[in-house]
Amino acid sequence: MARIALIADVHGNLEAFEAVLRAIGEADADCIVCLGDVVGYGPDPGACVDLVYEACDAVVMGNHDEAAITPGLGENFNPAAFHSLCYTRNALSLAQKSAIRSWPANFEKAGAAFTHGSFGARRYTYITNRQTAGDALDALQHDIGAVGHTHIPSAFVAPLLDFRGAGQTRSLQLPTDVRFDIPDGHRCIVNPGSVGQPRDRNPDASWGLLDTESRTFQILRTAYDIDLVEWKIQRAGLPDFLGERLRIGA
Repeated sequence: MARIALIADVHGNLEAFEAVLRAIGEADADCIVCLGDVVGYGPDPGACVDLVYEACDAVVMGNHDEAAITPGLGENFNPAAFHSLCYTRNALSLAQKSAIRSWPANFEKAGAAFTHGSFGARRYTYITNRQTAGDALDALQHDIGAVGHTHIPSAFVAPLLDFRGAGQTRSLQLPTDVRFDIPDGHRCIVNPGSVGQPRDRNPDASWGLLDTESRTFQILRTAYDIDLVEWKIQRAGLPDFLGERLRIGA
C-alpha cells in the first residue's frame, strides 16, 4: 500500500469530509489515513466519527477528539473552541465516544509513522518552525512521518545544508497540485492541511497523497458547500465566527 490518502482536522465538517472522500475515490489511493481531530468546531461531529469508521483504514486521536471524551480537558481552548467542545460532547453518542477512545495516539504503516501533532513526548506541539520541526524529526524513527494539527499544508525536511555548511531543517508551505519529491537520504514530515477548517487562506478542503515508494507528496484541494455548513453552524447555536472563517480559509 504505497499511495496513502492523508486527511486531517475534519472538525465536524461533514460536507467537506464527504466532498474529499469523493475526490479520493477518483485518485486511485491504496488506503485512507485520518490524522485526527475528527470532531470540534463543526456542527456534525457524530456523523463524521461514523464516516471515519466507514471510509478510513486508520485514524489517530487528535487533541479535540481527546478533549471531547475527557472531562477537564479543553479548559485552555479559546472561547469559540470551548463552546464547540461543549456542543460536541452533548452531540456525540455513547457509542461514538467509545469509538474515539479506541483511537491510538500514533501508528506505523508502509514504512511511515502517523500522529496528530508531533512525534516525541509532546505530541500536541504545533510543528510550525525549524525548532519544533527539528524536535519532531529527531524523535521520528522512520524516514517519513505525517501529522495534522496546524491546518497548514506543509513539509519539513532534515538534514539539509545551507550555504554555510551548517545542518538545518527546511520548512515548506506546499502549493496545491505540485508534486513534492522527498529527497533520498533525508527524513521528512508532511502535513496535508485541514479538510474541515483550512487556515492557509484557501477555503477549499485540503488533503494529501503520500506515495511511500516513490517518496512523493502532493496537496489537493476540493470545493464543498460552505453555505450549508455555515447554516448548520448557526442552527446549532455555535459561534458565527466558526462559519465565517470557512469562507476565507483562516
